[in-house]
Amino acid sequence: MPKSINYPPVMSLLSTARLASVPVIFDLHSDIEKYGFSIWLQHAAAALYPLVQQLELVLRNSIDNAARSRFGDYWWDKILYDKTKENADNFIGNINKAKNKLKKRWKRSERIQPGLTNSVRIKAPAFTHDDIVASADLHTWEAILVDAYNTDIKNLKSEFLWPLSLSKTFRRLDVINNNPTKARKEIINLINELREYRNRLFHHDCIWIKSKSVDTRTAIDSIREKINLIEKVLFAISPSTVSALSKWGIFAHARRVCSVQELNIYTNLNYTVPSTNELPVFDRYLGMTDGTRHSVPLMVNKTACIFYQMR
Repeated sequence: MPKSINYPPVMSLLSTARLASVPVIFDLHSDIEKYGFSIWLQHAAAALYPLVQQLELVLRNSIDNAARSRFGDYWWDKILYDKTKENADNFIGNINKAKNKLKKRWKRSERIQPGLTNSVRIKAPAFTHDDIVASADLHTWEAILVDAYNTDIKNLKSEFLWPLSLSKTFRRLDVINNNPTKARKEIINLINELREYRNRLFHHDCIWIKSKSVDTRTAIDSIREKINLIEKVLFAISPSTVSALSKWGIFAHARRVCSVQELNIYTNLNYTVPSTNELPVFDRYLGMTDGTRHSVPLMVNKTACIFYQMR
């Protein structure tokens, strides 16, 4: 059990810089509280992964589907863009990075084939549309939204990606702004904000926003704001995706884990004890968990629940 652990050797291997703000913001001071906090933090980050991954996947595929339907598989080689505008070359640069990444990966795999050495000159094959798109990072899909790929000149609109593909890429653009041009620019800022947050998440950085955090509630609220923002951008792209994720409980799970109540499970070990009359029911399902090996799915009043042994 957690109270039986000798914490100093364990705590010495954690990031002291990250834990330094925990006593001040979260009012957690003992080693057992701070270690419980670090475990909760990992669970919170894990609950956010599906959302940021869905955002990247849905944004990428929505842009690609709209562009591909108009310009074909290698649409990035066919669309016009204004090279004089700010950040005009970032998108093409990212596509080229994706191609180079594929080439390096292919060459590495070829060099380990029997009979080949590092000195062998290897020409990589032409990569498919799907390979290139899958290798492009999130910044690629932010970069394609800039003004360089948009035109207001009527006879050129069929050659540019925006604005003709905007409504097909973002089915509910109006939730961002009723003005399509303003909405596109706002989406760039929102995706940039979420991309930076995603990078922090993937690099195990602080997931609460320090500038907005003065206590436990405000720190966790700053995390939940990101969940709300992801939901908003996803809804602007695909309301049906948000509906599906909601019905599968992905947003609810993230909000449940990223909550004061869930944090307390890891920092306050004084749990409620069931009454004597309730114990047989709990014992039955506890037995079905086979220790910590299984989760037990239950339907309670047409609501899906999971029972499992935490530790």
